[in-house]
Amino acid sequence: MLKPRIFLLSALIAVAHADGTGLIGYGKTLYNPTCTFAYRSVIRKQTLSYTPSSSMENHGTAHNPVSTPPKCFVQDAVFLKTMALCIDVYCSLSDGPKKALVEDYWAGHLGTGTLGDYQYVPVLSYDEALAGARRDEDAARERNATKPIAASVPKGLVPYKISSPLAITTGGSGALNSTRLVSPVQWQLQYNYLSDFEVNEKGHSTMAITIALVAILLPIALSLLRFVPGLAASHRWNRLKSILVHPSTLGKHHREPVAGGVIPTRGQSLYILLISLLNLILLVAPYTITQPQASFTTRGRQLTSIIGNRAGSMAMGNVVALFLFSSRNSVLMYITDWSYGTYLLLHRWLGYWAVIHTIIHSAMLWSYYVKVGTYSAEVLRLYWVWGIVATVAMCAIIPFSLLKLRQKFYEFFIVSHIALSLLFLVAYYYHIWYVYTYNWGYEIWMFAAAGMWAVERLVRVGRMALRGSSTTVVSVVPDTDGEYIQLEVEGKDFKAGVAYLCFPTLSWRFWETHPFSVSDAIPYSQQSALHPTPSLSTSDQSPTLNSADEKGATIHATASTVVSDAEIPARHHSTLFFARARSGVTKALTARASTSSSHQVRLRVLIDGPYNHSGRVESQIAQCSSVLCIAGGVGITACLPLLKQGGTKDSKLFWSSRKPGLINALKPTLTALATNVKVETLVGQRFDINAILRQELVDHDGVHVGPLAILVSGPPGLADDVRYEVTRIAGSEKQSRAYVLIDEAFGW
Repeated sequence: MLKPRIFLLSALIAVAHADGTGLIGYGKTLYNPTCTFAYRSVIRKQTLSYTPSSSMENHGTAHNPVSTPPKCFVQDAVFLKTMALCIDVYCSLSDGPKKALVEDYWAGHLGTGTLGDYQYVPVLSYDEALAGARRDEDAARERNATKPIAASVPKGLVPYKISSPLAITTGGSGALNSTRLVSPVQWQLQYNYLSDFEVNEKGHSTMAITIALVAILLPIALSLLRFVPGLAASHRWNRLKSILVHPSTLGKHHREPVAGGVIPTRGQSLYILLISLLNLILLVAPYTITQPQASFTTRGRQLTSIIGNRAGSMAMGNVVALFLFSSRNSVLMYITDWSYGTYLLLHRWLGYWAVIHTIIHSAMLWSYYVKVGTYSAEVLRLYWVWGIVATVAMCAIIPFSLLKLRQKFYEFFIVSHIALSLLFLVAYYYHIWYVYTYNWGYEIWMFAAAGMWAVERLVRVGRMALRGSSTTVVSVVPDTDGEYIQLEVEGKDFKAGVAYLCFPTLSWRFWETHPFSVSDAIPYSQQSALHPTPSLSTSDQSPTLNSADEKGATIHATASTVVSDAEIPARHHSTLFFARARSGVTKALTARASTSSSHQVRLRVLIDGPYNHSGRVESQIAQCSSVLCIAGGVGITACLPLLKQGGTKDSKLFWSSRKPGLINALKPTLTALATNVKVETLVGQRFDINAILRQELVDHDGVHVGPLAILVSGPPGLADDVRYEVTRIAGSEKQSRAYVLIDEAFGW
């Protein structure tokens, strides 16, 4: 008969999540107290009076099947008395849990044997079951003298010395039809196993959390250096940067690929080295191994299983960090002021470690199950099938993300990268769910990564929706042999940054967005230079401001009407982008414009951005007394907005272009800049980078004592030359001026 207090206890506990919420060791426990779970594990497979005789259903776990339903355990008085007696005997000798913890275990764990489920209410309270067990013990004592329990003890095991008049059970699949005491040997073996398992599982959680937090927080900690007063102007700091931070790790190439890959800078390599060492160290130690025990018969098998499980957890710690690093809306970029290109490079290296850990996880557990002889059964289980899918998807990301493929088939890379990443997350979810459902917390890693991905996409869509649909006029830049195109987005007034443009009517891949650097915001009064048409000549006609006509020509006010740029509403502005026609979307845009008789075409465009992918460049330049821009080709687009905002700073621009048409297209902008900026251009040649940098860093006139902002934007070879010369000069010349190097680049 159920007591009122049992109902009350069950009602109160049922509102809480059994055994906590979170990861094992961080909000969630597995076996608390371990002593109670140990002897429950010994007798879990014994049949009870309520056990169905013909049921084939598994009421345990995939690796520990149980034929008795949970409700049968809590209804069987013999089982309850056996459990109560064992709790009273063994827990007092080992864990010594408080009475409240024992009663919590009794109320919610007797039915399941693992994580609590308070719907299975025992028919006897703990005190009632213990009193009944003691009565059975007294009766047995009257029939037989109490004797010490003798059993075969495995080498290395030191069990408790127990005496009891009751029969002893060693578990197995036999019937439990009378109150018994669990063998101290079997209890100790189970206790060793469960204790080790939970300690190591907490270790897995700790190591995965550690690698994720270090990967995410280390950039924040390092970025705080920029707030140290006077550091930017320090010559010692600049020499250190020129040796340990900015140079390429090997040779002089960083942005220009070498052997099919990108060589990190030395600063990036230091981060990669630390993360790699951390991944290695946390994978191999520390572990807790106790032998002998119930599950792992040898130390080698236990170690194989532990390393395999550790690798699986650490793979997900890396996955969470790499998902955050790939986000163009990542809060890290706003906090650290690091470039998006740096985060993408680190994203790839975290991805390598996620793949390595995934392979280790699969290989080690495959090896373990082969050794114990259960592989043929494991491979048929759904959790194993989904685990294989997750492993294959993760490994396939690497060849599908090779630099050559990214450069030549950018759209395919993006689609395959997203598809394989989502497939991995889905497969990982089912891999966990078919073993643990939501009981062990492993699914949290998937939810964290998937949540970042989903929020990122929602933010992108939200930004595009807020900006609304616009019209862009795509033109082939004259005198460039069709190599460059100009995009004028009407009604937008972007000052700087990288905007992602989506052309839903350009191809069937209507969802794709592609990055373009903002070149300039053109007021309405200047748009006729872009699309020259005859102006209205009738002097008595009322002055008007009209948008572009259906052919793309712009009609503006007559000469008798003077409208300043400041008086022009923002909706009458246009934003210019320039791009070099390569493959993919730029090739399609060029083809569409080239086939038009006017060499231009109007398209609908959706815009996500613009973003500061190189960090807050304005704030970096603000601490400098002068600015030096070195640009090549369409790299000029990143320099122009910053030079226009440079104010009264001493600024110089050196721009080389392979085609004269690109310089001609921007001649009005360059002419306007020339009032405050020294502008030099070359066609078909390269500037003497060494001479320019030496003049600015070493042989300057000494008037400008503050740091020099060096901004390079252009082809990889040009950027690498500038980086190499800057670090070589500043690292070797004691009189070198302090500098801030800004590499305006975007690349996968």
